[in-house]
Amino acid sequence: MELTVVVTRQSGVFSSEVDELPGCFASARTLSELRAALAEAIGMYLWDLPGVPVESELAVGECTIVVVPPTSPRAGEAPGRSG
Repeated sequence: MELTVVVTRQSGVFSSEVDELPGCFASARTLSELRAALAEAIGMYLWDLPGVPVESELAVGECTIVVVPPTSPRAGEAPGRSG
């Protein structure tokens, strides 16, 4: 899913809001951390699970982030365990 985010920087902290998802936002110390935090926030907003970022470059201003849903474990398997 491709979404538009607005990234700002104030007092050494990056903050962002997702245009298409009211109330969905994230902040971090670096753009790399912000990308991961945004993916998590978007995933929680849409799927109740942290999202996975896909090849998205963030910068101050308006940008695009691509996030996909996490892969869910197969039925009957505990998370983190392989059969």
